Amino acid sequence: MKINDVLEYARWTGAGVGIFWANYVGGSPQEQFGTITLWTVLAVAGLSGVESLFFGKAASKISGYGGGGGYQRQSGLNNLALALACILAYALGWGTMAQAALMSVLLIFLILSAANHAYSAFREGNRNLRNLLRPVLTALLVVVILPYMIAALA
Repeated sequence: MKINDVLEYARWTGAGVGIFWANYVGGSPQEQFGTITLWTVLAVAGLSGVESLFFGKAASKISGYGGGGGYQRQSGLNNLALALACILAYALGWGTMAQAALMSVLLIFLILSAANHAYSAFREGNRNLRNLLRPVLTALLVVVILPYMIAALA
């Protein structure tokens, strides 16, 4: 198994662990959403940033895109910025609204990324497993997380 595969599984597993842990520990809707946000943003954005910066060429190859480069590096830095902002929000106690803003940025990015993967798969014929699964997994993640966000903000 390649490092990029490990990172791909770790992203989705991290989000799943966060959702499980929030339900296992319980607490108020705000506490549950806070747990989910921390795990999901760090796992998805943080690990995507690490992958883009250090294993970008292989990640591009797996997705059937070009060989990485400046734009991929910049995208990786953006993902790391989101993960670091999430850590700041928790460390400085910025609260549920900041968490909701960070999660919103992540989910919007994932939806747009899923659309790009679907376009690449169906319009450009790039039908590798990652391009086919990304829209499905993103939709699942959004459907699972939105009720927690709505409850936390109610």
